[in-house]
Amino acid sequence: MGADIPPAKRGIIGRMLRLNEKDLLLGLRTYADLSGGRYPTSLETEITLKEIETNQLGSNLTDTPKSQKDQMVLDIFFATAFYDKLIREKRGAQYHGDTVSRQDVDKVLISWTEPKQRYRVVFGDLTAKTLSSDQFAGLAQSP
Repeated sequence: MGADIPPAKRGIIGRMLRLNEKDLLLGLRTYADLSGGRYPTSLETEITLKEIETNQLGSNLTDTPKSQKDQMVLDIFFATAFYDKLIREKRGAQYHGDTVSRQDVDKVLISWTEPKQRYRVVFGDLTAKTLSSDQFAGLAQSP
């Protein structure tokens, strides 16, 4: 016996089960596109979704179909879900969206630990690198 998941929901549930860095980057890129280059101040789901509403992100997309707008919100939600996964896995996630924007190409937007004393780092321009402990320690961390 398996779960009786409606076909329309299978894609969403499958995506939740396979959360990865691509979800994070897509959600952050979507948020930045809608906000003029800013990122959410926090990646806690409730706070981020409230910011979307408060800042009326996407309200200027009058010609965009509702289904596409809904997909944008889902993409942002999945970014927060990946961040939550990093927190639950105790991966030392650090997020600096309150001080880093798309223009900050040398500033760390988010980082977390990887196996073998390595760190995954995403910069303000959404480029991502895996760094050694020494390389990570040498980065000028965002305040």
